[in-house]
Amino acid sequence: MSESSSTHHDSPPPPTNNADSETNTVTNDSESNTKCQTAIQSLATIVTTNIPSTISALLDDEPVSTAISSLLQRPDSGAGDNNLCRWLYDTFQSSEPSLQLLVLRFVPLIAGLYLSRVPLRQPQAGFEAVLLALYAHETTSRAGQAITVNIPDLSHPSIYHESTKGLTKNNNNNSTCLNIAVLSSTLDPHGTVRSTRRARIVGVALELYYN
Repeated sequence: MSESSSTHHDSPPPPTNNADSETNTVTNDSESNTKCQTAIQSLATIVTTNIPSTISALLDDEPVSTAISSLLQRPDSGAGDNNLCRWLYDTFQSSEPSLQLLVLRFVPLIAGLYLSRVPLRQPQAGFEAVLLALYAHETTSRAGQAITVNIPDLSHPSIYHESTKGLTKNNNNNSTCLNIAVLSSTLDPHGTVRSTRRARIVGVALELYYN
């Protein structure tokens, strides 16, 4: 056998190609930009205040926030054909984090107005659509899990403290026992707001706002 045939030559590894990942990043940024610009242009047809050209500026624009709040406080603001409610719903459903953050800014006002008008029995399909969108988003995010927190039982000793009950055979384990407390129970999907669900749906929207 010849030397040339017995010698094994390793092929050099192919060069790393980042073109695909770079293309995906550019595409995602472009889609995000398009969503933001569409939302800004749509809002400009609803409020009379000058709208900033970027979503980051819009998030901090106090005159626009005041204008939106004023429109929400009108007597017919929660109706199903209300343009601002439709904008809030569509903007949150865009799944763009910055746009969702913009909608969340008005959740306390929407929740307060909605609940205060319930006894008046006036149509509030617009408000309900926004609240249901928030509720559905949180339901999906939790994936059927409750929000819990571990609370230590201080009646048991730990490396940081001694129990006032003293050390016994049952608690002399140098660790603090944990109790699981439920902060927010599991969520069931809801497509409509009924009187029995109203408090829960509004509560979840407020939980999303404060988180």
